[in-house]
Amino acid sequence: MRKVINICVALCVMSTFAIAQISKPSPYTVTGNIKGLNNDSVFVVFQNKQSNKLDTLSAVSRKDKFEFKGTTSGQNFVNLFFENIRSRKMTYFYLEPGNIHISGNMDSLSYVKVSGTKTNDDYAKTQEYLVPIYESRSALVQKIRNLQENTPEYTALANKIKAKNDAVNDYKIQFIKDNPASDISLGYLFVLQDGLPLNLAESLYTSLSESLKESQQGKYIGDKLAANKTVAIGQKAPDFTSSDTTGAPIKLSDFKGQYVLLEFWAHWCVPCRAQHPHMKVIYDKYKDKGFTILQYSVDFKKDEKKWKEAIVKDGLDWPQASDLSTGRSPVAELYGVQPIPDSFLISPDGTILGRRLSHKELDDVLSKTLN
Repeated sequence: MRKVINICVALCVMSTFAIAQISKPSPYTVTGNIKGLNNDSVFVVFQNKQSNKLDTLSAVSRKDKFEFKGTTSGQNFVNLFFENIRSRKMTYFYLEPGNIHISGNMDSLSYVKVSGTKTNDDYAKTQEYLVPIYESRSALVQKIRNLQENTPEYTALANKIKAKNDAVNDYKIQFIKDNPASDISLGYLFVLQDGLPLNLAESLYTSLSESLKESQQGKYIGDKLAANKTVAIGQKAPDFTSSDTTGAPIKLSDFKGQYVLLEFWAHWCVPCRAQHPHMKVIYDKYKDKGFTILQYSVDFKKDEKKWKEAIVKDGLDWPQASDLSTGRSPVAELYGVQPIPDSFLISPDGTILGRRLSHKELDDVLSKTLN
């Protein structure tokens, strides 16, 4: 069921926030009928707004049918697992006050229907349009994995995949414009905003209803857009003071006069660490020509040892910094970083020259300026 996870992987991020706030706990009932489930277990996994930890509800189906009852003081986009919580047999819905009905078939969980409350009804309509695109895109991705890059066939498939991605994004952008008071619009903007031109993201955010902007997720988006405006290309990189691996203070301004790649990572971030071999090549190539790397880790205090071990294991010879937070990473917040990895190329005078440059793009810029 990998494609089911791929279909909604971006939206899973939404479950870390309460999308809407309701003044007092209100009852909900979730009834399900999934053909082929038989008498197996069902789990609802969601982020608890008070503890900020994952909570799990469980039930046992009877002849394909299951039920959950409770109260909620808000709304969450939640994961629904079948058989066990590590299963790839899963789907998603909005847990909110009201009577929610879930129906479908274990053999086609991409097409599970959720209805009964306004948000779930609206979400079902969006999925009718999006799921076929997701599935056709997934098939193209499977094909392109077996092809060599820079071949005509690879390029053709890459263009088709891009067209699918553009179609998805265009639909979501239009949905936000047409439904500024919808919780789904807020969720879509949360997922999209990091990859949108800043002026478009700001325009979409401004169009949202005041209640959505005042929600936890809405405030997060607003703060992140404000930070992204501060660190836009052409702006001066905000200075900061953090701590190196010994606990000594380290500042961005310590490296004034050099080209600096400010890179955000964590020891647990697989894509971050996968970049290290490429970063080492670029560092060794330009370190004696006025270039350095300053890495900032968003690791927690409890993972200090693992952070330092990762630095040694990956052979990272450049300066390191972290505030080893207990929930917030102030420098990452200052730069509007989420998700990681993220990076900024900063000129000797402190101007931001680029963000999230590929290794080739970074090499090209440094080659032109330092050789």
